Amino acid sequence: MSETETIADALDLSEIRLETPGYVELVLSLVLVWGFGDAVSTLVATTFAGPSLEANPWIRLLLVHDPMLMVLLKAAVVLYAGVVLLECRSVIERVPCWRAWFLGVIGLGAVVVLGNVYVGLVAVSTV
Repeated sequence: MSETETIADALDLSEIRLETPGYVELVLSLVLVWGFGDAVSTLVATTFAGPSLEANPWIRLLLVHDPMLMVLLKAAVVLYAGVVLLECRSVIERVPCWRAWFLGVIGLGAVVVLGNVYVGLVAVSTV
């Protein structure tokens, strides 16, 4: 690279394309974040902070009784939601801004997961 050539000239960015995520990818992301991520982060928060900080009274009851019941319930709900979303694909793809809705719900799930992890980390640091 010569002195007069800039970095932008040296990089050929014409080959880089951003692709929008597909429908099945978005459904899978939603299932992973709201199913696996939420269940695991809830278990982390419960393990270190106790079930009394759980905001949902039904989930709190399951956590007090047996944490695996909470995992089973969340797995069943997110599996059902994933199957319904996959079956209703043709209807959902006709809705304006359906990708934005998916990304918003996935983003909200990520915030919930991070909040649960934060609660668990704060509880660990106070022990």
